[in-house]
Amino acid sequence: MTYWITAAGMKLFGVNAFGARFFLQLAYLFQIILVYKIGRNLFQSKEKALYAALFYAGLPLVLMSVRNLTTDAYLNTFELLGVYLLIRYYRHRKPLWLYLFFTDLALALFTKGPVGLLIPLLMVYPVRKITDISDNKNTMHVWLGTLLMLALGSSWFFYLMLKSPAFYHFFVDVQLGDRIFKASSLHRAKPFWYYLAFFPATTLPAFLFIPEAIGKGFKQKNRPVLLLTLYWLIIPFLFFSVSSSKLVLYVLPLSPYVALAAGWLLDEKPFGKLKTWYFVFWGFYLLILAALTTLFLGAVPTVPYKPDTAAVLFLISGILAMIYFLFRKNKLHLALMSLILPLILVPVSTDILHQMEGEANGMMPVAGFLKKQHLDSRKILVWDKRLPSLSFDLQKDIYSIYHVDFSLKRHTEFQENQNWKKNLINVNHPEELAYLQKLAATPSVLLVKKGKLPQKFMFFTRSYPHHKTMGKWEIYY
Repeated sequence: MTYWITAAGMKLFGVNAFGARFFLQLAYLFQIILVYKIGRNLFQSKEKALYAALFYAGLPLVLMSVRNLTTDAYLNTFELLGVYLLIRYYRHRKPLWLYLFFTDLALALFTKGPVGLLIPLLMVYPVRKITDISDNKNTMHVWLGTLLMLALGSSWFFYLMLKSPAFYHFFVDVQLGDRIFKASSLHRAKPFWYYLAFFPATTLPAFLFIPEAIGKGFKQKNRPVLLLTLYWLIIPFLFFSVSSSKLVLYVLPLSPYVALAAGWLLDEKPFGKLKTWYFVFWGFYLLILAALTTLFLGAVPTVPYKPDTAAVLFLISGILAMIYFLFRKNKLHLALMSLILPLILVPVSTDILHQMEGEANGMMPVAGFLKKQHLDSRKILVWDKRLPSLSFDLQKDIYSIYHVDFSLKRHTEFQENQNWKKNLINVNHPEELAYLQKLAATPSVLLVKKGKLPQKFMFFTRSYPHHKTMGKWEIYY
């Protein structure tokens, strides 16, 4: 699904970064609206819903997901939509909402397989309890909806299995089995406590409210808060922690809980008892702006950043907003501080990373050099590193040379011919090494990360009379 959505964006706006990321930004805005709608329905309060939406908009984990072209951002969108459609169904009991819910689950399956069903299905019981539903009305529609979900959601996987019997092993054993039980094979194994450290850190400062929100929920015996805590935080958190494969964005679907619980507590607690938290939040965002100011003033020698006018205006706007919030303290302003990250930090950091793309592992400076020297028409050979961004920037296929790097161990068993071997060269095989030597003798460019070319392969560089160092890369041409 991610590939289809990205392809649609590039079809509309061209093969460029804007086209590739266009629908990601729409997904982010849609997620904020969905968090508001879910909070409005579960808590029956516009204030709680608004605070939750504002907190969600500024969660670092959410911003990470939409700043990178990831499957997780789209999966999170479908999971949120599934929860909202489920609530709508139990509020109105119309079969239409039920069929929309199951259609959404099919799209979640399309996006990332069975894990996409986790949050929406876990939320069935709590939503029934919160909406005081005890009957089993529309049972026939539930079964029909389930069949619809399975038919739509599994159709692509069955199609691939029919095309290649090996796909079953790949999907069930590798993509499902290894992710849960044997992540070392995917180089994604992390300890059990991994998310205990990273999930709170990537949802600050809103996560600071969570312990108190849970405690207050127990004290008040608040059904929505307690059910959400168990089914949208604890159970899925344990599932992801027990799973062998761990990446930070895997727990992205838990981030709406943080926003909802924080929004609930902010509205429930008298502002007089929130003043300490107000200054904690204010200090958190002030530190971020202070760090940016230090960069703007050139006080960090290792980061030679020259801000443009737009970046300066963004920073000044953020500082003025913080001054205003200092003298106009209320609940809404505490939540509004969350927008400092998406409205100030994100555009400013974009400018910083653009200027320092080479130091930040970006390939745009290298691509720019190749174009300026009219080298982009030659064969581009990349030593032991997968660089799809360079291929994207140059809009041409590149030759990847595999030596030991895991990222170049691609699943080629589904290729219908051997053409892929022309662009993925394994130098550990003598015949492919000979093929690489022939390529190096033609008009070509060799890219090697500093210090990564073993001495026994240094003879390749003799084919290139010119050499240039750009950031972490050595360019031979």
